[in-house]
Amino acid sequence: QEELIEPLKGMDVIYFVAGSKGKDLLQSDLFGAVKVMQAAESNGTKRFIHLSSIFALEPNRWDESFLKNLEDYNIAKFFSDHWLVHNTNLDYTILQPGALTEDLGTGKIDVNVTDLGSNSIEDVVDVLVTILDYPNTIKKVIKMHEGTFPIKEAIKTI
Repeated sequence: QEELIEPLKGMDVIYFVAGSKGKDLLQSDLFGAVKVMQAAESNGTKRFIHLSSIFALEPNRWDESFLKNLEDYNIAKFFSDHWLVHNTNLDYTILQPGALTEDLGTGKIDVNVTDLGSNSIEDVVDVLVTILDYPNTIKKVIKMHEGTFPIKEAIKTI
């Protein structure tokens, strides 16, 4: 974490959206996230937006559909999400999108979903950006997939 303190100094918000694409889950997706969280706290950065995975905090769901192939990834996200919620004082938002696609965004999502779905990467990026403007998302885990509500409308309902 020490090597991250100086580069992150003065940040008002930190987005953790990095990932190893399954090549280095423990070092990047889990410990990398935790080190960035620790550096944020050391620097006094309060706002932290973390990109995760749908149902990452619900291991009982990991045997469903496409999640079966992401178990190791979801284990890493489970522990990084858990660390953020229970071991930091950051004003976090955790975004847990469904399966990512390279389709064009629709600009419409559903939040607080209980079923599996997909999301265009474009819509996920738009949601990540929008979250910053909505303090009602602080200390929340947002499960999402493509849906029927314009992104800003959906985020207002969190």
